[in-house]
Parts: sequence; C-alpha cells; structure tokens
Amino acid sequence: MTPTDLSSLFDSSQLMLDSTLGSLQIFISLSATFVMAMFIYWVYRQTYNGVLYSKNFNITLVMVAIAINAIVIGISGNLMLSLGMIGALSIIRFRTAVKDPRDTAFIFWSITVGIANGVEYYQLSIIASLFIATVLWGLSRSMNFEPSYMLIMKYEDSRQWPDIKAHLENKQQVQNYFIRSDTIKNNAAGKLIEKVIEVRVKADQHEPLLDALRASNGVSTCTLLSSHGEFAE
Repeated sequence: MTPTDLSSLFDSSQLMLDSTLGSLQIFISLSATFVMAMFIYWVYRQTYNGVLYSKNFNITLVMVAIAINAIVIGISGNLMLSLGMIGALSIIRFRTAVKDPRDTAFIFWSITVGIANGVEYYQLSIIASLFIATVLWGLSRSMNFEPSYMLIMKYEDSRQWPDIKAHLENKQQVQNYFIRSDTIKNNAAGKLIEKVIEVRVKADQHEPLLDALRASNGVSTCTLLSSHGEFAE
C-alpha cells in the first residue's frame, strides 16, 4: 500500500460511515431494546431457582442492554470512534463477582440484544431472544435432578458410624454419598467426631433422613447444606 493510499484510508471524511441513525431511528432502537430487555427481565424472574432473588441484578440486565445499544449507535457511524471505544472498554475491570454462572449467560444475552438492536438487526434480536428463552425454559422445567448436599454430622463415638452408614446406604432416601472430611476433636466432655459428607438425597426425603440420623444414639447435630445456601437441621 502506498503512503498516499494509507493517508486516504485515515482521512476523516472516509472514517464517517453512512450508517448514522436519525433521531427517530435512535428512539425506535432504544424502545425496541427496552422491550426486549424487559422480556429478559421477565424470563430471569420466572426461571430463577436460587435462594435469594436479586431484583437489582435483574434491573441491571435491562440497563446493560440499553447502555450497550446506545454505545453501538454512537460508534456505528464513525470507524475511528469505534476503535477508540473498543480500546476504552478493554481496560475496564468489573470487581463484582457473579456467583451463579447462569447469571453470566443473562448478561451476554442483554449485551447481544443491545448490539443487535444498535445496528437495527431487530429480526435477529427477536428470533434469538425467543429461541434462548424457549431453550432456557425447557431445560429449567425438564431437567429435574436432586442437587448435592453437604451433610455435617457430629457424634460422640466411632462405634456409632455403622448405624449412621446404614441410613446413608438406604436407597429409598439417598442416591449416593461421599465422605469429604473426617475430624476428631477432644474436649472437656470427651471425644467428638465431625464428618462432612457429600450426599445426594432423593426428593422429599430430606426431613426423614435427618430424623433417622438424629434418632441414632450419640448423634448431637445433623445439618444439610446445599450449594445454593439452603439448609435444614
């Protein structure tokens, strides 16, 4: 490429593209993004199966879609501004941890809607959103599996373990189990054994299992703790 060609490439008049949107188009794009973002808001609320639903995070999904849409509209008509915006966004670091990987998918969904509507690909935005919502809804309703729990047990004598083990091997209540840690503590009252057991409990068998374990001689405490923070004692 000759120097003349290179200078003409970066000429300011060449960097301005013909895709600049007018005021009405900008309003339509932002409005469409808001409607699609509220659809994401509704899907997130309906399919959420955790313990603590965060309305603030759900509102953030709407704001992310609108903000990304505005950014894409701004940079779509200027190549130089596009490169500068990419460089500016690349140095941003988000310190807030996303606890659920599923939330990350919703963030990308909001970003996708903002980008697609920013370049007036409304058909892509609508079809992709409906497809994602259908897949998400189907998976969240059809895949009914029991999550793993952490069973924290404290008892006084190792001779009580066979009785406890028999309850854990009861296939009517427990699918499987795995011992994660085994701790023996000595205190003024005597020896205390603490076990942390990963256990997969069948549906509606959490309380019966805990009642059976508590009925064992020498067992002081039994606690079931799930990965979502749910617990029973």
